[in-house]
Amino acid sequence: MNSRAFFPLAFAILLCLQATDASRGQEGNEVDIANGDVDPTAPTYSTPVRNRWKVGVTVTGGAARCKNMIITIPVPTDWPEQTVQLDDETVPTEVRVIKYRTLDGGVKQMIALMPSVQAGEVIELSQIYEVETLQVSPPTETDSLKIPKRVDKAFRPYLGVSPQISFRNGKLRAAVKAATQDVETDWGKVEAIYDWVRDNIQQDDEVETEDTVRVFRNRVGNSEDKAALFVAMCRALKVPARMVWVEGNQYAEFYLINGDDYGHWYPCQLAGFREFGAMSEPRIILQKGDNIKVPEKESPEKFVAEFAITKGTSRPSVKFHRELLPADD
Repeated sequence: MNSRAFFPLAFAILLCLQATDASRGQEGNEVDIANGDVDPTAPTYSTPVRNRWKVGVTVTGGAARCKNMIITIPVPTDWPEQTVQLDDETVPTEVRVIKYRTLDGGVKQMIALMPSVQAGEVIELSQIYEVETLQVSPPTETDSLKIPKRVDKAFRPYLGVSPQISFRNGKLRAAVKAATQDVETDWGKVEAIYDWVRDNIQQDDEVETEDTVRVFRNRVGNSEDKAALFVAMCRALKVPARMVWVEGNQYAEFYLINGDDYGHWYPCQLAGFREFGAMSEPRIILQKGDNIKVPEKESPEKFVAEFAITKGTSRPSVKFHRELLPADD
């Protein structure tokens, strides 16, 4: 991305960066396990999977010197089922500053400033993260789980329209109503939507990602489309739901509360084998959410990718890297 207009804002953010996140505190009011409380409506975490995740960038200078280049790279962050630690990094002398910020929704970005990139110069920046992700098992009691009638404003992105995720269609809403009208529990209603998507949407990973209304109409979509349609149909039922982006894939999460107004997020896999309220094959979680405001972008992002900002007419070549390393690497 090359934009003189965005540069002053990005540079100011870089200099006075303070990581904040309005929704990370909304993972649910957890009960006090240390005092002996056990919440049967909560998901449980076990069987850690440990991986090493490498991110980086190779910048090759253009025909002329480039000044004040900013690189942004999303990096993994902690979630209830994931812990992350920076293990190693290669930071060349051309990189003057590295900062971090956390966007609303919990997307963590590494931001690097290169004051000067000479013509033809090659600069390589990389980081390696140790990531432990836990298996998620479903709650043992679901009958008391309810759709929240009121939620904090931080949940609004998980109830509204997102890029390529819309439920503003009469037939889509009618399908949600038909699938859930005879189901007694709210957990069962969400599961009915889940089964509807799996039973009615043909998976074709060769097709381009589409808006959820088009996927609903055409009854075909790729794995991302199926997860997004589930999210959209949950929101039509006023159930908070969101996309979860993991290494090589994506799934969905939905949010319900128990009788004491304690809330939890529950995962479900729309593509592949059936897994509702659980995730038995954890992968590195890259991001959660699908309506994320990036300060340098005019519109919210469904998925926040890497990007570069340059000032001036010279345009260096920028190649980003994301890689799952072998365990013995």
